Formats: sequence, structure tokens, C-alpha cells
Amino acid sequence: GSGKTTLINLVNRFYEWQEGEIRIDGRDLRDYTIYSLRYQIGLVTQEAVVFSDTVRANIVYGANGVADADIRRAARLARAEDFVDCLRVEHNGRTTTGYDAQISGRTLSGGQRQRIVLARAILRDPPILILDEATSQVDSESERKIQEALEDVTRNRTTFIIAHRFSTIARADMTVVLDTGRVVGVGRHEELVKTCPFYVT
Repeated sequence: GSGKTTLINLVNRFYEWQEGEIRIDGRDLRDYTIYSLRYQIGLVTQEAVVFSDTVRANIVYGANGVADADIRRAARLARAEDFVDCLRVEHNGRTTTGYDAQISGRTLSGGQRQRIVLARAILRDPPILILDEATSQVDSESERKIQEALEDVTRNRTTFIIAHRFSTIARADMTVVLDTGRVVGVGRHEELVKTCPFYVT
């Protein structure tokens, strides 16, 4: 309730702001078309949406002409490949498996859905990645695997991570601490532990 998601939604231009500027590479976001801006952004939220379709179709959603090797690479980076290869789903009287498995929101666990959605974002290879409470509703094992994935996928791209857990944000280059809509601390994890009492409460 401190305004984290609202603030990051300004980057996507889900809202327009009345004062000030938000810039990417020195250019005001309002200079971009909505399409060109959002094309540069991959978004993973805590509500991981998967469709009633195959694993492959869920990963390539929003992308065109994607090679199978790229789909598998995205799944591997998202730490989804291990469970996808083992998937066996009964669908309309036949068994579907692996990337051809017919899935829905009920077929997969919360952590598995998150990794499919993360693979979808990775496949597009956006220069900006936004993770909005992406690990808040998963078990500890799924969180560990998603953390491993983030080590790989956040390299060489700007990544915004919205989270409450220290384990999710401890490696960030910069952490911004919000309290009731105001910035109350900025710095690396080890600095904020010493200088921002609100951060450690």
C-alpha cells in the first residue's frame, strides 16, 4: 500500500502523470508511442496468467516466428524446463506431454505458472524487465528457482523488482524504499540496513 505498483505503472504509462518527467536514456516517456514503449518492457506480475493452451503457445504469446530452440532456451533460463519436460496432462481423452501439454491455470502450481510467465518475458528479450511481486505467492522452492533464474535474466538489462522480501532485493544495484507514497531511503541493501530504520522493520 505504499505506492510501489502505482509508481512502476507510470513507467508502462498505465497512468499519465501531471508533474515532472520520467525518462529512459534521457528521453521523456511521453515522446514514445504507447506501443513502442511497451514493446521495450517485459512485465511479470504476482498474478501469473496462463491460458488454456499448450505450454509452447503460452510461452510464445505475443511473439511471432519463434524457433523451438529459443522457446526451450527461455524455459531453461526461467527454470521451467525441468517441470515442462516431465509434464503429462490428460486432455480430451489423450495424453499431452512436455511443450505440447495442454495446460490451464489449474494444471500448474503458482510457482510453475510464474516460471512460464517469466519464460514468456525472457523470450521477447526486452531491454527493460519489470517484476512486480513476482515471488510473493510461491513456495520457498519455487522462489529459490526463480531467484536463480533472475541471476541470469537480469544481466545486461534494466530490471525493476518490486518486493517485500530481502532475499529478492538484496542483490539489487539500487533499492528505493517507499512508505505511504514517499521515498524514505535509497541505496544498496547493506547501506540501507545501517541507515534506514524503516527498511529493517
